Amino acid sequence: MTVLGIVAEYNPFHNGHLYHLRKSIQIIKPDYTIAIMSGHFTQRGEPALLDKWTRTSMALENGVDIVLELPVIYACQTAELFAFGGVELLNKTGVVTHMSFGSETEDMDILQKIANILAEEPLEFKEFLKDELINGVSFPVARYKAIIKYMKINNMDISDTSIKNILNSPNSILAIEYLKALKKTDSQIKPVTFKRIKAQYHSTSLQKGISSATAIRNEIYKSGLSNMVENTLPYSSLIILENAIISGKGPLKAEAFDSLILGLLRRTPADEMANWMDVEEGLQNRIKKCSILARDLKDFLQKSKTKRYTYTRLQRILTNGILNITSEKIEKFGKTGGPQYIRILGFNKKATPLIRQIQNCSSIPVINKAAHYSRFNNKALEDMFHFDVLATDIYALACPNPEYRIGGWDFKKNPVIL
Repeated sequence: MTVLGIVAEYNPFHNGHLYHLRKSIQIIKPDYTIAIMSGHFTQRGEPALLDKWTRTSMALENGVDIVLELPVIYACQTAELFAFGGVELLNKTGVVTHMSFGSETEDMDILQKIANILAEEPLEFKEFLKDELINGVSFPVARYKAIIKYMKINNMDISDTSIKNILNSPNSILAIEYLKALKKTDSQIKPVTFKRIKAQYHSTSLQKGISSATAIRNEIYKSGLSNMVENTLPYSSLIILENAIISGKGPLKAEAFDSLILGLLRRTPADEMANWMDVEEGLQNRIKKCSILARDLKDFLQKSKTKRYTYTRLQRILTNGILNITSEKIEKFGKTGGPQYIRILGFNKKATPLIRQIQNCSSIPVINKAAHYSRFNNKALEDMFHFDVLATDIYALACPNPEYRIGGWDFKKNPVIL
């Protein structure tokens, strides 16, 4: 049996996602497709446009067979941790044979060579990276320069321009992290990539047909379901989105958390902030100072941003702060083997046989109902699951309709069944 795995956010599920899914199915010809999807906070540190069950419905309506939740511990972190969490979850299902992801390049050979360097971390590379970081450049720039130097001394015939273009392309960076995670976990899953078409990941301009999720969200925040938005979504996604907006489930904006975040930053001692995931020594003092001077979240990000500390990194830190995700906790979860459970958010009825097979083959517990999480006598599982529950409860506070702001939705919602 051939089972395709995809790691995604579907925020929202748009024409680009549909292209990726159909192209993957065309190339791999799987019997089933599983999507590992972020829950209520995304890899960029932002709240999702719509709740995880609504986005699950979009995925199922457009052809995904099973949607599993990527625990927020991994969903709202660096590309490295995000990719590791997704890949390891696919590994632990025990059924996935192939993994598909888009990239700005189709050259798997170059992607694999870079991924191997980052996975193996040879001594020369580590020294080059250390030297660049001492010079004060950001980690992405230091890594790029270190890779260039390492490839040159090892006579790898890849141009500086090619490497620079790859490491400046968000989807290629994520592709490399997926390949690195597959290698480091000794995975038997076969990776497949193909070139991303039309809109770039960070593009903020809408195009008819395929646009970036960023551009689509910005247009929704600005003009609602305009004709421009309609042209970028599959019909089923559009209908689901329209119903969610009418009912007041969304769209959620990061600005809705302004007071909560600034209040948290002003209340929290700097030495406590230093424990939050991804806070380097000294950054907590900058965060504390800017939180006092900031008028709102946007103002805080503008005041605290530097070349070293990007908007995205700061947003992730803020989400880690809200959820009290510390470096120590991430490290502990890493030592226990990564994701501790498979949480089913939804499935197509025809995939019921595959769910049974996952239950038989998985190396970790499979959770259909949230209330069952405490049955497994696993402290790491319970701690990880508590973060997902907290993420939902915090997320709910920003719903436009007050009826959805109550807590406990994880224990009230059953998996979506199509």
